[in-house]
Amino acid sequence: MGSQGGRWRVALALAVLCVVGAPRVGRTLDDEGDRGSLVEALSLSLSALPRDATSRRDGLTRLIRELRKGRSVESALGAYGSRGQPVSVLLTGYYEPVLDARRESSARFRHPLYRLPADPGLRRRARREVDAGALSGRGLEILWLDDPVESFFLHVQGSGRVRLGDGTWVRVGYGGNNGHAYHSIGSELVSRGEMTVEEATAPAIKAWLRSHPAEMLEILHTNPRYVFFREMESAGASVGPAGAMGAPLVPMRSVAVDPDVTPFGSVGLLEAPLPDGTTFRGAVVAMDAGAAIRGPGRIDLFTGAGSEAGALAGVLRARGRVRWLQ
Repeated sequence: MGSQGGRWRVALALAVLCVVGAPRVGRTLDDEGDRGSLVEALSLSLSALPRDATSRRDGLTRLIRELRKGRSVESALGAYGSRGQPVSVLLTGYYEPVLDARRESSARFRHPLYRLPADPGLRRRARREVDAGALSGRGLEILWLDDPVESFFLHVQGSGRVRLGDGTWVRVGYGGNNGHAYHSIGSELVSRGEMTVEEATAPAIKAWLRSHPAEMLEILHTNPRYVFFREMESAGASVGPAGAMGAPLVPMRSVAVDPDVTPFGSVGLLEAPLPDGTTFRGAVVAMDAGAAIRGPGRIDLFTGAGSEAGALAGVLRARGRVRWLQ
């Protein structure tokens, strides 16, 4: 791979160092300083739960009440219910990108975000077809980005905040997809011998794409799935994006699960090593879902918004365990 391979490995090392230098991401169950974030996640989940989810609504209400009384997290969790058997999970991370965009295209901003087409035929076009112009000129463009790599990863994350030329902020959220199966470009690069499974993190994949411009589109097009977006009302930078549950996500508390296995609003005790050498041991709330999150053995932790959150999410891949409260 020569000097190109060296460049993306240097980029990966720098991304890991950014995370290793931030031990504050560690958390134990006894940490009381960020009790507010747990109460916030629980309250947002409670507000989004359907009325007929009686047992989960009652459990969340009891837990919130006990935390607000000042009881320790460990003690308050006992008010929710019993702890289930530990389940082995692969823990990964995701985040909300923060990008620059414009309302009109230009020589720099030439990578569109599209809204969902009304025409079913247009909606089914594969990524390769869309990139070739299948949707252009139909008034479907919402915003224009300046980086094809970040645009692709915005599709993977499903939502993001963008800064316009006049300094205003806009949030874009998931608006649908083209119905094609998702294919991991990280797995594609591994199968081609470009990197190992351990090396296939988001920072490494981004660096590889940027150092191989002639092959970039070929790799991106191996994932035919294309995501459409919708412009959302911005609730301010302090409020997270809405998860599949319909409630705003809370950094380091909200997790994406397979809702067919773990119902939204479920509270779990998650324990897993973090890239900085610390251990995450704390309460999390099932508030989101993801195309790659399938079965009881997968959890995706929402790490927040922006570059620091992205650095952590990009290298977070660890075996841990979770016990869902019952």
